[in-house]
Amino acid sequence: MRTRPRFFVILLLAVPGLWAVAAPPSVIEKITLHHGEPIDNLTGVAFDGERFTVPGHDPIPRSDVQTIEFRAAVPGREASPEMAGGEGLTPLAKTMLERGAKMAAQFRGVPGVVLVDDGEFAYHKDGTNSYQYHFAGLVLKEEMKSWAQVTCGFEEGRSRSRIVYGRAIGHDGAVSTLTPDMIKIASPSEELLFFNPNRKVMSGVIPGVEVGSIVEYSYEFDDYSPEDPRLFSPGFSFQGAEPVVFSRVNVTLPKNIDFKYMTRSFPDPQKANPKIEENADTRTYVWQLEDMPPLTPEPLMPPEPDLVPMMEGAIFKDFKEVFDLLRSLQEARIKQTPEIDAKVNEIIKGASSVDEKIAKIYYWVQENTRYISIKGSLGAGFSGHTAQETFENRYGDCTDKAILFATMLKSAGIDSSPVILHTNDSGAAVTEIPTLSGNHCISEVCLPDRSFFLDSTAQNYRYPYFRADDHGVAALNAIKGGIHEIPVPPPSDNQRDSKLEMNLAPNGDLKVRTLNQYNGNVEAGVRGFWKQVREDNRKLMMSEYVNSISPGAVLDDFSLANLEDLSQPLKMTLDYNLPGHAIRANDLMYLRMPTLERDYPEVALETRHYPIQYMTTEERVLDIDLAMPSGFRAKWLPPPLDVSNPYVDYHAKYEERDGHVQFHETFRRLKRIVPMADYPQYRDALRSIAAFSKEEIFLTEKG
Repeated sequence: MRTRPRFFVILLLAVPGLWAVAAPPSVIEKITLHHGEPIDNLTGVAFDGERFTVPGHDPIPRSDVQTIEFRAAVPGREASPEMAGGEGLTPLAKTMLERGAKMAAQFRGVPGVVLVDDGEFAYHKDGTNSYQYHFAGLVLKEEMKSWAQVTCGFEEGRSRSRIVYGRAIGHDGAVSTLTPDMIKIASPSEELLFFNPNRKVMSGVIPGVEVGSIVEYSYEFDDYSPEDPRLFSPGFSFQGAEPVVFSRVNVTLPKNIDFKYMTRSFPDPQKANPKIEENADTRTYVWQLEDMPPLTPEPLMPPEPDLVPMMEGAIFKDFKEVFDLLRSLQEARIKQTPEIDAKVNEIIKGASSVDEKIAKIYYWVQENTRYISIKGSLGAGFSGHTAQETFENRYGDCTDKAILFATMLKSAGIDSSPVILHTNDSGAAVTEIPTLSGNHCISEVCLPDRSFFLDSTAQNYRYPYFRADDHGVAALNAIKGGIHEIPVPPPSDNQRDSKLEMNLAPNGDLKVRTLNQYNGNVEAGVRGFWKQVREDNRKLMMSEYVNSISPGAVLDDFSLANLEDLSQPLKMTLDYNLPGHAIRANDLMYLRMPTLERDYPEVALETRHYPIQYMTTEERVLDIDLAMPSGFRAKWLPPPLDVSNPYVDYHAKYEERDGHVQFHETFRRLKRIVPMADYPQYRDALRSIAAFSKEEIFLTEKG
């Protein structure tokens, strides 16, 4: 299944289910209802697709049935050809075998070939919807034996699914079948960060899958009680890490439903237009691609959803309808209470400016609200729990935190709204059609003179910085009624400033004292790492750290200032020795400057198929003061290097002054994305910087 994950309510589309009843592989023994006592010791059960007819009972609508248990089939009765494997593969999968073998030969080394990737969405006139998926794949390497794992979930009282069949065809033609007794249904652990008390997980492993096997399965999903029928949003992607022979998706709706759709990244623009089929009452949209090559991995390539052909659909009339729905959910939860007002007054006491008030509330929400997601409804999924619930529980997910943050700012007289987005490592949000597209929720703060964004989900960001994966993406603000792009901050908002004072002994030993200061994403990353390291283990970890930046380093001392205080910049000092770092040959001594060496794997390739994508911009400032041994002077220092283009700005210079070698470097990555057209100049720039960083300096004794 190559459906795009949804931000709301159910992140995983597959849900558990009911095994086929019309042509049963076994006889129904027990029916468990959503409400009421189970009905067991059954015989003679019939099912017409809508209701179960049970002798001695009123007809049971399928929407009332939670689970069905089977017993062995009556001896002599043949099993359903689909369930038992029949002659092996389905006709569609059989027709793809020869082409699959050719693709395996064409793309040697791939772990598997997808033979069939086929999805069918249907929206029904009563507002319910369903989905059927059919997969077949050729296993070529051990890692693709994972295709044997079939895992589904469902939300009790709202949705269900049934596994139509699951089987493996061995290279010798032997058929192994997934049977009902192999399926396990369990509740997700309450220890998980994401927990829905109504969700169940069904899992099973198709037996007999080995290298050379063909795995084939099909399941059906039935959303029989949607919280809001307008949330029907079919999505499908047509390519991935393995070659795909046949990939298709159908979307069927009543003719009176206005279906809006968008597509991206189709290699043939003509294929992006669906084939439309009609009958008396319905209209079906069909997209189909064949013989798709695998994606070729490259360092720092964009996320897969931004590269593969995809379609997304919606039935909302317009974005106003989307905003109205989400606004009603969010505003109902942004409610001040006496407890919240009292805590806000306590937090901002003594604050002398609006920014200081925002910062204090920002830190409080970060530090006092653990990240745990417990969701069981549309309202909770889209807009979190009420602010008071999250305030009392001291835990919540991104939507909960954004709701609480907006409410606490409201108590302080400051306007803030939750906004929905797709993080920049998960693919661009769909904004071409009216739909709710996102996997994260943060906050937009609106002051009279400016608006800006904050993300209280992460726990280590100093105001006004926020997570790098929020940068440069579309943000949907339902309360304000608009979609805006979050700007990418300047490089100076993601800075590492390092100052090194070094003393070189005549025998080549080097003593180093480093002071590092940070801000933005760099600071949050360093702060988060060291906060999770136990205090009595930090020296050992710091020793490993200095060895990673300067092999052979022996740590003397270190400090971490303001580690627990988000309101103050984090500072790190390191004192370490590098025995024999400089090489001496008679009156000559040469060395490389510690911490200077750079490597850029993203420009290792001569050409690329995809753009380079970073999360955000970056600035690095490095100052080194090297005190030479008495009687020594610089014999050769690398000449200055200055590199400037639209994507990187770099300046580095060595100087000799009064027995010292001084070095200053600034590196600024100016943009988040480097398109393929500009890759050559960017590649050459970074390679020249990497080569410069590996240069040695040469010293000699005077005279």
